[in-house]
Amino acid sequence: MRVAFTTMYDVGDRRSWPPTQLGLCQAGFAMAQTLQNLGCQVDYVGGLSKKRSLVTKLKWEFYNKVQQRDYYRWVEPGIVRDYGLQVQEKLGQIDYDIILAAENVLPIATLKPQKPMVLWTDAPLSALVDYYPYMSHLCRETRRNVYSFEKQALDRCDKVIYASDWAANQAISTYKLPLSKVEVIPWGANWSEMPDEGEIRGAIAQRSQTTCELLWVGVDWERKGGNIALAVTEWLNQHGLETQLNVAGMIPEKILDESPHLRYFDYLNKDNPQQYQQLKQLFLNSHFFVLPVQAESYGHVFCEAQGFGLPCLTHDTGGISTIVKHEETGWIFPKNTSTQIYGSLILEMFKDAKNYKKTAIKSLKNYQKKLNWDSACQSLLNILKSL
Repeated sequence: MRVAFTTMYDVGDRRSWPPTQLGLCQAGFAMAQTLQNLGCQVDYVGGLSKKRSLVTKLKWEFYNKVQQRDYYRWVEPGIVRDYGLQVQEKLGQIDYDIILAAENVLPIATLKPQKPMVLWTDAPLSALVDYYPYMSHLCRETRRNVYSFEKQALDRCDKVIYASDWAANQAISTYKLPLSKVEVIPWGANWSEMPDEGEIRGAIAQRSQTTCELLWVGVDWERKGGNIALAVTEWLNQHGLETQLNVAGMIPEKILDESPHLRYFDYLNKDNPQQYQQLKQLFLNSHFFVLPVQAESYGHVFCEAQGFGLPCLTHDTGGISTIVKHEETGWIFPKNTSTQIYGSLILEMFKDAKNYKKTAIKSLKNYQKKLNWDSACQSLLNILKSL
């Protein structure tokens, strides 16, 4: 099978990946590589350029400075149509069997495909409106364009696949999609190489029985609940359990000196061999992954944590409930959950070594069953073959 792998970014050029979308770009790269390993021929249709226009610049000035609203030119009709023309030109140069849009609807919104077209993404763009901060103050024009182009693209797809039940339900509800058109396949962990099961089981058995190691990984301290994770750490220390919060990512400088129980590692790049090993050891040696996110369309890092046999504690929002099984591989709490509830659960689990190990192994099994790219892409391939 020959797949026209369609994205806005250039999958093969890591240097061009937007810093704010590294997780999405890493997912696309892993997806394409896995499909190739499964015997598909993958033709990259991406690296699209964003058409510049004086009109969009003036619109941004007006909406931003006069109306105090956000305007995004990436969903401006002229630009979206230009994306479609670029994709159509690239498609004309290859003999493909199927179009796989592996990012969002924008590159395919104006296409009139002659062959089957499938979208596989983490969430509909409409679900992010008034959910993520950057999509919460949109001008009416941008909001209207998001819904219009997304509906147009979804109507033209033969199958629409989302990474979580939440995302699928959002799309079905918003666009009245037939249930037969929508599938759910969770995405995998964004690690090029995960430790084998023996190493993970050995790490679980060797985790400290005197000091509790919590892990927080992210680039948005506020949205991903860094303050909550730190407050839980303080609570545990105050209640007799020596606890360390290991932070890998981005953190406000003023936070660094707030607690002696916070250990900061900066952003660790998995593509750097030394930093990869450092991050790997953090995952192996920690007891719990604590990321009480306020908004999260999916969350690859929860797949990664479970791949290391690390129980997760987080909030019930977005697509997380598809990844973390409540009270089996971790705990999913309402957003207003108190620090005491988080702390009491960790304290109880830490003292019950047998139950902790059982939960850690269930986390690993959940990753092995459905949260890896091999199983995800095999499920995708079955759908593509049916078309």
